[in-house]
Amino acid sequence: MTDDAAQTYRAPEKWRRWGGASVLASGMAAIVYAAVELSHVGKLDDAALIILVTVNALFIYRFGLFIAPSLGHLFEDFPQAGRNPQATIEHLLGDPKVIPAAIVFALFIAFSVWQINPWRGDETLRWALCGFLFVGNLIVGFVIVAIARFWQAVLGELENLDLRILNLNRAPLLSMLKINSQIVMATALVSSLAIFSVVLSNYPIDPVIIVFSASALLMVIATYAVPVLPLSNLLAAKKSEELDLIEQMIEARVRGLSGQQLRPDNTFKTENLPELDDLLKARDLILQVRTLPPGGQISVSAAAIVTFLSLMPTLIDYAMSKLP
Repeated sequence: MTDDAAQTYRAPEKWRRWGGASVLASGMAAIVYAAVELSHVGKLDDAALIILVTVNALFIYRFGLFIAPSLGHLFEDFPQAGRNPQATIEHLLGDPKVIPAAIVFALFIAFSVWQINPWRGDETLRWALCGFLFVGNLIVGFVIVAIARFWQAVLGELENLDLRILNLNRAPLLSMLKINSQIVMATALVSSLAIFSVVLSNYPIDPVIIVFSASALLMVIATYAVPVLPLSNLLAAKKSEELDLIEQMIEARVRGLSGQQLRPDNTFKTENLPELDDLLKARDLILQVRTLPPGGQISVSAAAIVTFLSLMPTLIDYAMSKLP
């Protein structure tokens, strides 16, 4: 596929239309909820919640627009998805079958807040808050399914990729790790903003913040680990194969130097083998190849950043509770 064709990859029209409508609806719901709160309370006690939930919806929408071309470039190098990368992008970000799952997720968030009932004694505010959170989390539910489908696409292709332990810079390994890191960091940012929105509100729900923070951290960890760990296991297996092969060469060379007969299962001919020093250097080189994390600094940095982002709101809330 030519570079010109690759440059045509873009977010699906349905994502642009439905995502934009979801962000607009979230903004309108935020205005309605803020107006109801002002009329009932006289002030916005949870302005941070209103702003950050709306910002999250906008960020997710914009991230979908940003990541779609990179997904197309990545899928070009996949045996199955590479046949039609744009169709795979459509499957991730433009499939209407995901809408019911998004609605169920948004209903779960709204129902949870309904049960917590932070506006005790004011049913109108209770309804307005749950309605706002339902609308604001529709796009979140949609993208959770999109991430799960991304995992499915990656895991389904791993066994068919031409991965080489001594050339981890070849496509599509680095692109896949980079995109996964971007998705993980975006997930961490969304989770952090969601936790901040609760931390900065005046709702008396401290235990919920802890549970919410733990759940968000688990989601971020899963987003990082689900594609990376199977890839790491596959690379570890290839590394073992290469080590086994070179160990046989070393054994054949050593036996040849000492005048011993080769083992029956060793098919290498001594005269065709590299020198012993070269074989030992090659073995040491393979031993130094890192398979967990497979991306080296890329994966380590992503893991450190997302862990910090996920824990930061809870740490700040704890510190604020200790201030006089």
